[in-house]
Amino acid sequence: MIGKEKETYVVVIQVEPLNQGHYKVVLGDAVGDIYEVTVHEEIMLDYRLVVGKELDEPAFRALEASKDYGKAYSYAVSILARRMYTEKEMRQKLKGHATTEHVIHEVVTKLLKLELLNDEAYARNYIEYQVALGKKSKRRMLSDLYGKGIEATVIDGVMELFDQGSESVLIRSEIEKLYARYSRKDLSDFDLRNKVVQALARKGFEIYEVGQQYDFFIEDLEANAAE
Repeated sequence: MIGKEKETYVVVIQVEPLNQGHYKVVLGDAVGDIYEVTVHEEIMLDYRLVVGKELDEPAFRALEASKDYGKAYSYAVSILARRMYTEKEMRQKLKGHATTEHVIHEVVTKLLKLELLNDEAYARNYIEYQVALGKKSKRRMLSDLYGKGIEATVIDGVMELFDQGSESVLIRSEIEKLYARYSRKDLSDFDLRNKVVQALARKGFEIYEVGQQYDFFIEDLEANAAE
């Protein structure tokens, strides 16, 4: 049995490129009514919208509904052009630019497929940058990445970039800077040590590790002074 042929509801009569990957599509129906929709190029490709393209009523209604997707997708691409986002951050950003959770899900799914969203790459780049900057402890970096919604398994996989040796070098560097600052003040050895250790503990470094590195630092100072 031959299926019923779909009835033409509207026909594309004009396509006009706008900006940022958007197009104005003008459609007309059999009684002369004209409809205009603005869609993203993703939608243009999905529906193959060219002059003369015929759409049945369900396809036209779906096209109208896709306007929200186009706006949300365009917004997502524009902010990704400025910096990286995690999947969680992107979902939060899209809540103000999409009418439904379905649209958000569709946009995020597309971005993941295109690898414009990639939590593993984000975590790797974040760790490499922070290690090079030398400002945050391993614990603080872990906390930041968890807060950005990155899964523990992903974080564990990339955290191998940051070994204990890197943490020790970072602590030693911070101790040297803090010691140079606080040693100018009239503090006892005990108070000076405590001030440095507490300052680094507030940055997320382990107190035991900081105390140990501080003692090694003082031993080196005393050894150099004795030479």
